[in-house]
Order: sequence, then structure tokens, then C-alpha cells
Amino acid sequence: MIIAILWDFDGVVVFTPHEEAWRLVSLKYGIVDFTSEFYHKYVSGRPRYEGAKAILEYFGLIREQDVNSALSIILEFAEEKNRVFNDLISKGFYYINNEALEFIKSTRSCKHASLIHVLASASRNVSKLADNITYEGKKLRNYFDYDVSGSASTKKEVFEKALEVTDKADCHIVIDDAPSGIEAARAIGAIPIGFRNSDLSKWGAVLVINSFKEVSSEVIIELCKTK
Repeated sequence: MIIAILWDFDGVVVFTPHEEAWRLVSLKYGIVDFTSEFYHKYVSGRPRYEGAKAILEYFGLIREQDVNSALSIILEFAEEKNRVFNDLISKGFYYINNEALEFIKSTRSCKHASLIHVLASASRNVSKLADNITYEGKKLRNYFDYDVSGSASTKKEVFEKALEVTDKADCHIVIDDAPSGIEAARAIGAIPIGFRNSDLSKWGAVLVINSFKEVSSEVIIELCKTK
């Protein structure tokens, strides 16, 4: 059996300051009610411009019917967020989820299936980060077999790119920490696993874990057998 695991990056492989960057930029635009609950429900896991549009619409800075005329503010907002995010990263505001990488390492010796790991984040920043951040002297990119991050305009389309590069896989698993990722996984027929957010079961996650010590190659294989 060949199993492809599609990985979200931010909040799963590396804990990055996306939420803080969006919050800081929102404050510059007069938005003071940017909560973690709002972020995880409407912004987390979405491509940059989609996230910017969601924030600006929700807080009334643009109206849905005026999206074309408001394109400049969406672009400006998104690019300022990207600048703030990269500034936070350069100052070391991130940390690696060692358990996720140890889990990936453990699957390389699985005797009962071949597990393929695909970095499949909606963020365009991920490929650069995966090249610049190392774990045990090895670039994060090199822990994965493929990287399709930021290759499309929606999370679902990014996952579809992952399906293309793993077309020989018998089963696809998605590991994500956001509702948008879980929904996209279901839309492409993958098995969704939620991470560190019990509410993701309401969005269709078949399993929610708080630590990668709770999952193993055997668990992944059993999930695929039940599909």
C-alpha cells in the first residue's frame, strides 16, 4: 500500500507567527476585535489574499459586492501582513514541532506500507521557510518527498496539486490545524486528521490529535483500511 500524507506547515510542522502578523496589521487598520477564534475559523490555512479579503469583509472595511473596486486595499493589506510576518520570522518568532518531524522519520522504516510526505500549505512563504529552517542539521524541505506549497490560489487547489504528484498512492491523508484545510481534504476525497483543535471534528476530521506521539504508521494504515 502506498499512502500519501499531505501536510499543512504553519501550526503543524512549524509554529509560525501568522496569527500575530494578521493581528498587528489589523490593528493598523483600526480592527481591534481580531480574536484567535476568528483567526482559526476564517483566516487560518487560507492563501494570503483570501485571508486578507476575509478579514476586510468581516470587519466591514470592504463589502462583498465591491471586491473588484476594493482590490487595491486587499493587496495592500495582504502585502503589509507579509512584511510583518517576515519581520517576525527574521527575529526568531517561530519554533519547530520536533514531534512532527520525528513522526515523519519513524514512517521511513514502515514495513507494511510506503508513506510519502507532501508539504501542501496554501502559504507562498512555506517553500522559502522550509529551505531556511533546519532540524538536526537537515533542511525541513528534505524531510518531505514533494512540496506543492503556494502552488495555487485556494487550499483545495493546492491539495489537488498534491494528488497529481502522488497519483500512484492508494490513500491520501491530510494533516491540518484549520477548518479550511479539513474541508479541502474532504473535498478531494482525502482522510482529514486535525491537529490541536478539538473543534475540527465538527468540520469532518476523522481523528484529532494534540501530539504526534498519539499517531504512528500503524494508525495511518488502519485509517486507510477503513476508507
